[in-house]
Amino acid sequence: MTPEWIAEHIDLFQYVFGSAVVIIGFFTVRTLKQIDTNQQQLFAKLNNLSEEFHVLKGEHIAMQCRANKA
Repeated sequence: MTPEWIAEHIDLFQYVFGSAVVIIGFFTVRTLKQIDTNQQQLFAKLNNLSEEFHVLKGEHIAMQCRANKA
């Protein structure tokens, strides 16, 4: 009941479908790798900012203590 042209080119359909799956898989993996890299960079920057904040907060508290003693 299938048309003749489909039966004749079933191999072509399999190659096209397989290629589409491979291409979609490639771009999915590539996107996930980029997301992972961006997340690593973001958390590194956040940790650096947190360290700088605590240093500045400590300096601020120390200066307040000096101002209160004077």
